[in-house]
Amino acid sequence: MNQRLVILVILVLYFELYRFLRRCWIRRFLKKKKEAKQARKPRVMKPKSERDCPFCVREKAKKKPSQPVIPVAWAQRKGRGGPKKRLSTQGFFYPNRACEYYGISDENIHALVGYGSHGKHEMIQDLKYQACQKKFTSRKHTILYRLKTQSGLVEKIMWLLALGVDASALEEVFGVREITIRTCLCCSGIQGKKLNERFMLDLELIHVQLDELWANVKHSTQDMWVWVACDVTTKIIPVL
Repeated sequence: MNQRLVILVILVLYFELYRFLRRCWIRRFLKKKKEAKQARKPRVMKPKSERDCPFCVREKAKKKPSQPVIPVAWAQRKGRGGPKKRLSTQGFFYPNRACEYYGISDENIHALVGYGSHGKHEMIQDLKYQACQKKFTSRKHTILYRLKTQSGLVEKIMWLLALGVDASALEEVFGVREITIRTCLCCSGIQGKKLNERFMLDLELIHVQLDELWANVKHSTQDMWVWVACDVTTKIIPVL
């Protein structure tokens, strides 16, 4: 009986020793793991707009818009001689980018004067650049450039095409060939792209919504997705 009691006490002591050594080993293992663990990096917040991004704010502060240098008015360069300007050229400018008067539409500064007109169905004003004596039409870089169709008719056709009227129906109604209608549509697309690249710059849009449109084309053999970004306040569509 005494031997069994001694054996039981020894087993209890061995078990308690095992539990003590196991706790010490676990503590030592966790301590080493904690020391080996690297410090947690701070969470990087993703900016939702240019105002939240510090890099965008710095770049915007660096790129300050430079004020354009306005050249001397052409009337002061040429002197007081010559006939007086009869035709108003306000809103027109010389289309050559290499010229210092490029983009200046103020008639008191640029060197444009009226230089006759041409056209059979309607009068098309011609302009002359006095600095280099070059002549160009007032319709240059517009939808109506080199089109013989009347401007009022082209305007109606563009409105009806925007409303979804078929080109063949417009051909029957107005008596204009379909190839002419396609040409007007192509010119309007090119002009719209130019206007978009010129005016859709440095936009400060506060709330932009994204919408998508899905459709099948060519008898459901292809899928077409159209993504549209629209500003809620101004209804501007910067991306299509």
